[in-house]
Amino acid sequence: MSRKESREHALKVLFQMETKEPIEASEAKRFVLEANERDGFMDQLVAGVKAHQDEIDEHISPNLKQWKLERLSKIDRTLLRMAVYELLYTDVPDKVAVNEAVNLSKEYGDDDSFKFINGVLSEVIKQKAQ
Repeated sequence: MSRKESREHALKVLFQMETKEPIEASEAKRFVLEANERDGFMDQLVAGVKAHQDEIDEHISPNLKQWKLERLSKIDRTLLRMAVYELLYTDVPDKVAVNEAVNLSKEYGDDDSFKFINGVLSEVIKQKAQ
């Protein structure tokens, strides 16, 4: 399974976890993966985003310019959290993490989501470099 597919799976699982009544990752995965299907990178993304969500949100919030994290669409919020997790806690190159988030936002977000996500992630990268 490609990392692109894994990111898409992680997006769907994390989205499920945000949308439904409190739902555990294991239950959300049943909506995304076939029975007995495994996706290690997806598991890493989901667990990492959940484990570091408060710190991730602290990196996102100052860069939202007149927006609050809670007011973002669930897709945009989930994509930002996934990408910031990759930027801060993995060895995935920054450019790859941003590009993958932008591509997913073009597929799942609103018409202008990709521009917004690209802008926020660019600011997070600038702060990370300081």
